Amino acid sequence: MTSNLHVAPMELRHRLQEELNLRGWKQKELAEASCIDSSSISYIFNNKQSLMLPQLHAINQAFGLPKHSFYEEFIGECCNEMGRLRPDKTSDFILHCIEVEKYDLVKQLVQLLYEETNRSKMIDTTFKIAERIFQSTKRNYSLPFYDIIVRNGYSRSEKIALSYYRRFLILRDLDTSGAGNEALCQLIEYLPILPDKLRLDAYYRILTFYNVVENWSKLLLYAKELRNIAFEEGQDDYVAEGWLYESVALMGMKNFEGALKITQQYAVYGDHYVRLARCNELYIYIEMKQTEPIEELMSLLKGDQVLLVLPIALESYVSNDAFHDAAQYLEKYKSNVDDLLSRKDPFHLKHKLRLTQALAQYYLKTAHHDLGFEYNALSLELALTLKNMQYVGTAVITFQEYELHATPEHKNRFTNILLNEVDSDEKSINHDVHGSFLVRFYRSVFGNESG
Repeated sequence: MTSNLHVAPMELRHRLQEELNLRGWKQKELAEASCIDSSSISYIFNNKQSLMLPQLHAINQAFGLPKHSFYEEFIGECCNEMGRLRPDKTSDFILHCIEVEKYDLVKQLVQLLYEETNRSKMIDTTFKIAERIFQSTKRNYSLPFYDIIVRNGYSRSEKIALSYYRRFLILRDLDTSGAGNEALCQLIEYLPILPDKLRLDAYYRILTFYNVVENWSKLLLYAKELRNIAFEEGQDDYVAEGWLYESVALMGMKNFEGALKITQQYAVYGDHYVRLARCNELYIYIEMKQTEPIEELMSLLKGDQVLLVLPIALESYVSNDAFHDAAQYLEKYKSNVDDLLSRKDPFHLKHKLRLTQALAQYYLKTAHHDLGFEYNALSLELALTLKNMQYVGTAVITFQEYELHATPEHKNRFTNILLNEVDSDEKSINHDVHGSFLVRFYRSVFGNESG
């Protein structure tokens, strides 16, 4: 590998010279066509100056070649005179390799990082590369590089703590109930080592995670921790968020009276929290199966906030056998219902799950059995994907309750969903994630290790 790196710059310049000769150009003509000054072209071709990636792109454009031509030979340009990767240049090159799906080149760069004999330098270089990629629009592709750091770190350093934090932020969105949960467990012991400016934010992200996966006991625990730490540091917004999520946790535990009391605790932290407290107060009443507050709450909501209320509002109407009101509600908010049903991100999936179950109950109770069984099947699939056993049980009980109205097709679909789950653990994994561009990249870098 090392000898190839020494040869690569000369090979690159040889290839560029061939293209120049093929066109019968002089270096001056290339300089004019590429808008690179003549002295730089001369230094580059004589290997007296490192070639920058934008310069390679400009030269390729001048030659009428694809932008990513000669990428294989460009790896040597990412190294300094000691043969070590330059973090800034390497991270920029990696992002362009990902863009054109040249994963084999990324794999070579990862291998170069592993070949660094000085572990401290390896971690320092890898961390700089990972951070640059994380701050880009392709932040998820920094995951393999943070993995190098946590696998090779030998002390409880700030870099290790930050790497665990970044991994959590990436994995919670890719595989919430699986890898995301595992990444969080690894992060917990490193929370005290995070930089002060990030520690409170990390606690807040943990709260949002436990809210999504509906782990109410953990949400309650970390809401109190965040509140106590934020109070000591005088960070009022985080104190208010701690109170807010404690209220959410109590509501999830069906302690509605406790949740209502705590809404008053964060209402004192400014107009924003006054509004949130009122909205959440109405939300809790609806969770208690009261239908009267529904319209007032809907009038207070903005944008996507409507999506979070749709399931509980429909549940409330159905629980009270207010089917006419439910029908009007579904008609009025049809576009929002369709919007939520189309969502695939982890945050909205749990609300989508609840909505599909509420729709199943509504249509089955109003004798629209085809639609009812359709939404119940969707609810079962979502519950298995999210590993939400409560809703798996609800879907099964719902099917059994209305089984007399089920056609053979309904029964076969429901049975197949359950059988596929039993036959293979992979059936419960979000295939949108595992077939994604990112996972193909990740597997190409680490091979079977990541499988």
